[in-house]
Amino acid sequence: MAFEAKKPIYLPVTDFLNLEFHLMDTRPGVKPDAFVTELVHRWLAIEMERLALRKNGQATRGFQWKNVFLPDGTSLRTSYQHTFEFANVVGDRILSDDGESLTPSLLANRHAKGRNAWRFIWLRFPGDDYWVRADGCRTRFTEQQRRRAIKEVDASGLV
Repeated sequence: MAFEAKKPIYLPVTDFLNLEFHLMDTRPGVKPDAFVTELVHRWLAIEMERLALRKNGQATRGFQWKNVFLPDGTSLRTSYQHTFEFANVVGDRILSDDGESLTPSLLANRHAKGRNAWRFIWLRFPGDDYWVRADGCRTRFTEQQRRRAIKEVDASGLV
């Protein structure tokens, strides 16, 4: 195992203990420092993506759906029994055609219950002519993160 330099980050004791107990209940074996490190990596990746969008002159507003950022102007589509329903990202919200503010899950489950929004929502990003399944966007992001991590390890010479 290679040495990895670390720097402490101080949290209020009650917050740290709440996190530790929550992890014990929900993710046995996951240590708080590893969990926080993973959260920071995810957050940085999202912020870097937003910064890249900002530098390219594109919209900086949008809706953050787990690890997928939907910029302002993104269209969402779902269907149920051959009826299509659409929504758009406006500012930092998702609005249906009738003006109702929704989450992706609410959009996917307006006419049916228990549907996984990642599987039943299709996305069309601003400037694109094609629809992409939301699950595919999530998978692509995860794969990009994995490749970046491999490059970082290779660049550090630890492999």
